[in-house]
Amino acid sequence: MSQPEAIASIRLSNDDDGMHEVPADVLARSLAGMQQLVYLIGTAQEQRTIGIRFRLTQEIQQRYSISCRIPQPGSYVMPISLGSSSVDSSLFTNYAQLLSKIEKLFSAIYLGNSELLLDVFPDGKLRNRALREVRKLLPKPGEGWKFGFQQGNNAEILLAPDSAIATIDRELTQNSPEDTVMTVTGELIRIDFDKRTVVLRYPPTRTEIECVYVDELEETMIENRRELIQATGQFTLDDEGNPAKLTNVTQLEPVDLSPISLKTVYWQEREFRFTRSLILQPKLDEESSQLYVVENPDLTIHAYAQTREQLLQEIGDQIAFMWDTYAKESEDKLAPDALRLRQRLLKDFREVIEDAA
Repeated sequence: MSQPEAIASIRLSNDDDGMHEVPADVLARSLAGMQQLVYLIGTAQEQRTIGIRFRLTQEIQQRYSISCRIPQPGSYVMPISLGSSSVDSSLFTNYAQLLSKIEKLFSAIYLGNSELLLDVFPDGKLRNRALREVRKLLPKPGEGWKFGFQQGNNAEILLAPDSAIATIDRELTQNSPEDTVMTVTGELIRIDFDKRTVVLRYPPTRTEIECVYVDELEETMIENRRELIQATGQFTLDDEGNPAKLTNVTQLEPVDLSPISLKTVYWQEREFRFTRSLILQPKLDEESSQLYVVENPDLTIHAYAQTREQLLQEIGDQIAFMWDTYAKESEDKLAPDALRLRQRLLKDFREVIEDAA
């Protein structure tokens, strides 16, 4: 039976107008993540059982393989299709319905709407798996790229990694009280898939910490040995106040010390735009190796946080504070050092003010 083809497009955009190109690693992550998301939702749509380990059969790969078409400008648009004429299956597959479910998933993340997420994926484990796949396909916070998805003539959904990943992480940890969740950075020592545990060596004490991860996290497990990774979950402290064990671990990812490139910074409902990209090089703090740290003496930025996402929020806090304290203040009220900072701020970036409707 000939299958009806479904068309959509993904777009990777930044603030550099006219640059219709994208880094290969950003594009590769987005395409690979989108393909895994399609496999997952396609399997669930056929009402097949999805166990702790998502086993991808050759049949599913053939039926739900994405085809990429000729890229288009704006900044970089990749048309994709499902159900091309090369797909041969005796089972009718509603590809348009599958893409609609993905569209609703992206829309729920964009809106931060937990009820819409629940409507799209009533099953909690499937919902969390889908959220993790979206987290993987999004550009990294600080890379300067946004991810867009459009099905047919519907309005495009454009996800900014900073806010989208914050929404995803909030959903993944929603059943844990905020004050019981922490992120620990350590050297990966071993993984036990039978016990669902990861063991890290915690730099401040050089002790080993056992991290018990949730079932659906297994598909995204890190297998590179002797690598610094971050684990986020509910913690148990020892007598000295140090983490001794993490349970219900919902996030495991390598420490990311790649440069942060900022052309636009969002803080609450406000937007600040740089005249040229601000490049910041994160590092781990020397004392504990638990905090990401960035510095820019010219702008008096000194920010630190447990995760890369939290670090970007802290940078936004500092930029907004400096703008309100110095850039918006009268020159005659500022000391010489503060006046020089004001001039630098006005030269390097501006606050975007939208005209009232």
